Amino acid sequence: MQITKERLYHDDNTAYPFVPSVNIGGPLTKRLFIVIHSTEGQSAQAAIEWLSVKKSRVSSHLVIGRDGAVTQLVPFNVIAWHAGQSYWEGYKYLNIYSIGIELDNAGKMTRINNQWVAAFKKVYPDNEVMQATHKFGVKPAGWHIFTPEQIQATVDVCKLLVKAYGITEIIGHDDISPKQKWDPGPAFPMDQVRAQVFPPPQPPAPAQPPTT
Repeated sequence: MQITKERLYHDDNTAYPFVPSVNIGGPLTKRLFIVIHSTEGQSAQAAIEWLSVKKSRVSSHLVIGRDGAVTQLVPFNVIAWHAGQSYWEGYKYLNIYSIGIELDNAGKMTRINNQWVAAFKKVYPDNEVMQATHKFGVKPAGWHIFTPEQIQATVDVCKLLVKAYGITEIIGHDDISPKQKWDPGPAFPMDQVRAQVFPPPQPPAPAQPPTT
């Protein structure tokens, strides 16, 4: 995986799928953060279609499917409309400071008739849902689990973006718009992803005694 002219490419120099979104701003010149979102929809394809059309008025740089497939919608040097009203560490309107990644995920669910039901009325099996209380919530709810393939693809992409642009933090949409946005939510292993992308420095090796 590599970046060439602000687009994502495989190591054999073939481009990842690119579906250009019309919902873009000006140049993205200060890339400080990666913002992780969940689509809260039925499929990656549905998210790609929605994020690329004018009437949605939203976009993201990347969409990562549940199988780990990555699609780019906005070049990495162009502002995408993914963060909205947001605030983090003294910065407002995170669109102009961040790269947005959407993960195909049904989001928060409700238990109805002994079944987990998404906001768009689709029923999900118990083995695809975890029950947890959001860090800004007060009651437990169901949350669609992210797949291992999806998490690994996210780690790989984030490592590349950090290396290419010197990004210093990975944050959730719920971090920058607390109690207004709830994604990616407690099912996303944020600490695990951060630890893999930003591994802690290794302690120096102990000094060896001089040989005689």
